Amino acid sequence: MKPILIALGIVVVLAVGYYFVVEYSPAAQSNTTQQPQAGGSQAKINIDAVCQGALAYMTFPDGAAAEKFVAECKEGKHPEVIEKYRADMNLGAGAAI
Repeated sequence: MKPILIALGIVVVLAVGYYFVVEYSPAAQSNTTQQPQAGGSQAKINIDAVCQGALAYMTFPDGAAAEKFVAECKEGKHPEVIEKYRADMNLGAGAAI
């Protein structure tokens, strides 16, 4: 009975050791997702996405007015949308469009 318990103990220790080696190996650490770093001059703002995203917090009487707003925003006629996006994302004034 004693050799069976010793063998079972060794199997458990090896299984736990294998788990920690695999879980905390450098290869496993490189697969984790990381948040992109938004630095001042390196950050690029996608104007199309910003103008489309503004529709989420604005109201319009109809779809045509919303489409007109998005077109004007892309032309730069609504800089407050970009400023709000920069403030919300904490990008500062250095982010390029």
